[in-house]
Amino acid sequence: MTSTLNDALISAWVTGWARCRGYRTRHDDGIHATLRQRDTGDGATETAGPGSDWEYVVAEPTDEQLQTLGATISENPQRLLTIVASAERRPGDPDPDTAARATAITGLRAVATGERLMTTDMAEHDVETPVIPDQFEAKVDRNEGWFLVTFTTTEEHGQGAGQVAARGRVAVVDDYAVFDQIWTYPAFRRQGLGSLTMRYLSALALEHEVDEGLLVASADGQALYGYLGWDALADVVVMGSAGETFGENSSHNTEN
Repeated sequence: MTSTLNDALISAWVTGWARCRGYRTRHDDGIHATLRQRDTGDGATETAGPGSDWEYVVAEPTDEQLQTLGATISENPQRLLTIVASAERRPGDPDPDTAARATAITGLRAVATGERLMTTDMAEHDVETPVIPDQFEAKVDRNEGWFLVTFTTTEEHGQGAGQVAARGRVAVVDDYAVFDQIWTYPAFRRQGLGSLTMRYLSALALEHEVDEGLLVASADGQALYGYLGWDALADVVVMGSAGETFGENSSHNTEN
């Protein structure tokens, strides 16, 4: 399967990524938007504060699209613009050409670079739920259009039972599986849980007729996903107003 960067693919990724995080979305003539929410730390979310406004996502934008979005963000400086652009370079390298062009046209600055949109042929992944080591057990939450899997320790593990070790989410959007928030807690890293989580989520997604997997990986995550059979398709560059601070909330990567 040869993936193509196009509006249908970006629409599916935005929809699935937002669904995994509980964000609202809009889609309008090649410009996709998601209303980010800020985690308050007590299980709730809010839509106030830096990076908690609307974010626009476009693939291979025209100068006219950039001008329009730049003008909108200049009036709403807490908003973000994410550009997905094809490029050939080493994993994790920033995309100065896309960022420089966007800066020249919009007056915005790059606030996140180095992430990449990656794809995989879901037919190459196992439909069977993977065998879980005795030290862990899996809990699956089945939500409307997406799944959450959480791994916790059993009494067989040296840290005792009930410790959350890893988790991840996958959304099903048409024939796409969109993976997000794959995370292994520091005390449980280098035990194969990242790969196990991805395999378990793939099996859940393949309960549906999905053809292609999508995710956005950080520079560090690209090596893991490449090992698991994922290919880099495009760079992901986030632009924001020069006078605003966005921090980690500007990231899209699957590992947060």
